[in-house]
Amino acid sequence: MSLEIRQEYSADLRLPAQDSTTFGGEPLSSSGRSVSGPVVRDRSQAKVSILGHVLTLGLRVSLKRAVVFSMRFVRHPLLTARWIAFLGEFGERYRLGLPHDDLVRKSIPTFFLNGASSSERLDLMLNHFDVASEVLSRRSLMALWRGGTLEMGTVSGRSENYRIQLQLADHCGARHEGAFAIRLRRQSDEYTLCTVGFVFVRCNDDTYSLAMGGMQGPKGEDAKRALITATRDLGGLRPKDAALLVLQGLVAEGHTASIHAVSNERHVINRRRLKRRKMMMADLDAYWCDRGGVPSEPFGFRLPVADGKAAPEGNRRDQSKRAFRDIGAWFY
Repeated sequence: MSLEIRQEYSADLRLPAQDSTTFGGEPLSSSGRSVSGPVVRDRSQAKVSILGHVLTLGLRVSLKRAVVFSMRFVRHPLLTARWIAFLGEFGERYRLGLPHDDLVRKSIPTFFLNGASSSERLDLMLNHFDVASEVLSRRSLMALWRGGTLEMGTVSGRSENYRIQLQLADHCGARHEGAFAIRLRRQSDEYTLCTVGFVFVRCNDDTYSLAMGGMQGPKGEDAKRALITATRDLGGLRPKDAALLVLQGLVAEGHTASIHAVSNERHVINRRRLKRRKMMMADLDAYWCDRGGVPSEPFGFRLPVADGKAAPEGNRRDQSKRAFRDIGAWFY
């Protein structure tokens, strides 16, 4: 069993914590506090930049996507305007450049949590990026902001290597289930074994954690066989358990005792048509309970976070568990 970490960004690129000041010494306008003249000018430039980016969206995406985005803007003008304004301010604050088009046209009214209000969904996105600015290095955050794929690390089984990637959720079939998503893939043929969409969340005691909006396995005739083969190759560790361990490691520095997960009832697919809802095969509630989860609001479940103090020795399954958790813990 071997572990390969591909994260190569230096620690001095780590972003400031959310309670620090912006360029110019003032917080973001979403706080409602006054700002100084230089910061106002910076924000004016950011608004002009993001506005031009939005107005030319139709030149870069398909006609259908442009029409859907326009209709959403007409139906939810204030919500969409707040989201676009945040993108401009956040990108300017951390010098990330313009966001990827899929971030611009993110469907906030149908995002993540069934039964939540549109303002609550927007707050989830804003808080996610605020926490992400603390968890990730500036280079990692910039890569995701611009739609890139980050290689978190690779774990070797008996006969196959398994890669963990971090992407925008929109780019791996989990658009409504999170802002970011991790994918576990076979290295030999890029076959996706598990995808988990998630958002970072701020806890009441000023720690941070994350909430999983869904968990997707492979599709097709070979899906079951692929999962069984991967589980055996990793010493009995299932791919979805491996992905869960990566996410636990990702929030290890947040000193949280638990991570959160959306229940069957709160899953965003319940907003869709019946035909679409029938496509959801997984029983999320059963899996969360199997992993020690207990019912908890507002997402549905709260899962304990393992301490990660496994002994260096152990069977292949224990080594696999430690390797996947370390990928998340060492990533920035």
